Amino acid sequence: MRVRYSREQLAAKFAELDTELLRLAAIDAPEEELWVAFEHLVHVPTSSIEQADRRWWWEQVYGAMERHGLTALSRLVSEPR
Repeated sequence: MRVRYSREQLAAKFAELDTELLRLAAIDAPEEELWVAFEHLVHVPTSSIEQADRRWWWEQVYGAMERHGLTALSRLVSEPR
């Protein structure tokens, strides 16, 4: 039996992600820790997201990356803090 997440359940996961990333930023955690948290909290099998919600889910993923500055991290890894 496949578990299917509702949009509300997925939104709760993104809220948890925002909270965790804000906490890590507040303690000036290394960028790698932000990525680990991000990957852990958004890891959801595609089959558990309704087809109608998949585009919305990806919009949330990219929105979270933008809000927390994760889109530039891959370019900043080699730059000193």
